[in-house]
Formats: sequence, C-alpha cells, structure tokens
Amino acid sequence: MKNSASTPKPTLYCHRCCALGLLALLLSLTPPAVLAKTIIMGKGTGILWEGLPFTASLSGSMEHARLNVKHGLLAVSSSKGSCQGTGFLKVIAGYPALEIAPGVGLIPRASGQVGYYTFMGSFVLLSGTLGLPETKGVSSNGTQVTSPEAYSWCLPPAMTSQEYFYSPSTTRAAVISGTWVLVADGQQKAAEITLPEMYAASFSEVAAGDRRASILPSAIKLRISTLECAVNTPISIAFGNVMKDPQAGAELAVQSYPLITSCGQSSDFIDANINLQFRPLTGLYQSVPSRLALREGDGYITGEIDNGVTGSGSCSATSGLPFDNSQLKIGRITKAETSLNTTHQVTWRLCSGGKDLPLGNVSAAAEMLVTFN
Repeated sequence: MKNSASTPKPTLYCHRCCALGLLALLLSLTPPAVLAKTIIMGKGTGILWEGLPFTASLSGSMEHARLNVKHGLLAVSSSKGSCQGTGFLKVIAGYPALEIAPGVGLIPRASGQVGYYTFMGSFVLLSGTLGLPETKGVSSNGTQVTSPEAYSWCLPPAMTSQEYFYSPSTTRAAVISGTWVLVADGQQKAAEITLPEMYAASFSEVAAGDRRASILPSAIKLRISTLECAVNTPISIAFGNVMKDPQAGAELAVQSYPLITSCGQSSDFIDANINLQFRPLTGLYQSVPSRLALREGDGYITGEIDNGVTGSGSCSATSGLPFDNSQLKIGRITKAETSLNTTHQVTWRLCSGGKDLPLGNVSAAAEMLVTFN
C-alpha cells in the first residue's frame, strides 16, 4: 500500500474556485465474506469483514410501568430477555466483542429509533447507535444515554431505574437496522464454528412486554482459513485546485491509479472469488450508491474499475463503483493455487452537485475491504 504523490496544482485565472478535492480510502485487508451460509475468514487483524444487513421492526405495549436499565428500549443481544452482559464480551484487536472463536469477535454496527409514552402520557423519541462506532443515544426530551454499567449494546431511555416511568398499556414502536462486523487479533486458527443466534430487541420489565427479532440466524457458519490478500493502491487521492462549475453532474477533476491485489494461501486451500467492497464513511450523495458524498456539501466522488469490474464512472452515470458494501469481483483463486495477483486501473472523479457546490477544500472518505467468497 503506497501513498499517492502530491498532485501539481494548476494556476487558475478565476475568482471562484473549489480548491483541493481529496478522497481518502481506509483500507482493511483479508476479511471474510459470506458463501451461502458459510463465512470464510482468512488471516488479518482488526475489522476483517462487514455484512449480513438486518432490519427489525418491533412494537407492542410495555405491560409494566417500571424502567430497569438492563432492559433497554433499543438493544442487540444474544439473550432473549435482557441486554448483552459485558461479562460475555472480550476486547479483541481493541474492540469489545462477543468472542465466537479464540481471537475472533462479533460486533453489531447498528442504529435504532423507538417512540414510547411515559407514565405521565408524554411521547418521547429515543434515537441512537449500538456497537460500532459506539453505543450512544439521545431522546427528544434532551436526555443522553449510553450502555448501563455491566451491559453492552443497550440503550435504556434513562440511566437510572425508576418505578413509574412507562405508560404500561400504550404501544411503543422501534426500528433497529445495521450490519455485522467480524474482528480478529491475528492469532486465529483454522476452524469451523456455528455463529450464535443474535436478536434485535426492545425489552420490558416483564417478558410479556419484550419484543425481539432474530437478526443473525443460527445456521450461519464461520470457517477460518489461511487465505490472505493485500491491496496496493494510493489511499489518499488529491485532485488539486479545480474551477467551480455550478452545473450538476459536471466533472471537476479526474485521477487514475493502478490497483494491484495479491493473495496467497498456505494450507486449508479453498476456491474463492476475490472481491472489493466499499463503505461510505461520508455517506451517499442523494442516496445514489455510486456517488460518495463530500463532507462539505453539494458534490460527490465516483469510481470506475476497468476490465468490466464496474460500469462507467462518469459524473452523469450511476453505473460506477458502488459505495454500499456491494461485492465487486476482481479475480478468483482455486484450491490448486497458492497465490494470485491481479492488476486493474481505478479512476476517481470529483463531480459537481450543482449551484451549492462549496468553495474551498472539500473531502470525502470511504472504507475499502478486500473480501472473498
């Protein structure tokens, strides 16, 4: 992995320009990918894979007025009746995770929202995140919450238990959605295990008020192998100074670089497709998967990989590189091969979103994973 060289900045004879567009890619190597009902994991440390998206809608009355903080209104848990206890978690590669094999952990990256009524009849909306990047929430009444002591991935509407808090007979409604993340410490050994069943939940003081849905089927298996991949491509792309163009879809700048992928396996040989996945750290522009939003406003980045890996990445097209975790196949290794090297060309474009394109420095960021299935 190499950093790109500084891009010369041309002299511009204009009074209004959009200066120094920058795309930063955070590169994660050797993650697994889902193959039917099996996730195949290779070597690597840190976050190795993300996938298996889920959405759960949960509604019903609380059936009890008491708030117990271990019964979060928004939760992801392996338990059917309460939030995930921290005693079941282990710090792996710096992340508190549910250990599913020696040196391998499971973490949700989820967000949720729940509306409920208090004992006094007020309606409150609680929104927050669970797992990655952190477990944190805020209510429409201004209350800020995190996981209570001894529990994880758990958001109660207040940080202290209270006897008369909820309206017991009024419906509360919650939606929890996200993906699963696998982390490893680099010491994982070849093995095959079944993942635990996990639930999205909105808990109550009594079981009759609990609402939950399975978000990780128990039939999913994890296979740990020796397959390992590395990617060599610039991860910081400077577009240089460019003229401001208020026309939506106008190309402001373009940069093209080699994208070289090297994979190898030393034992437990497998057949696998080699893929790239991109996650938008700065979001999607107007919800279009092939357009990575600028942090600063009305503009976006597109990508294109040659040899038919993606369609056109022109600013006016929507067939370029997707930034929504979709898999892009860039090669294939067989169990008869110990190594595989592929070379592609990736082209990045800085595009105008229209008249509200910002002036000054602009930037965007995505996370790139190399995966196999």
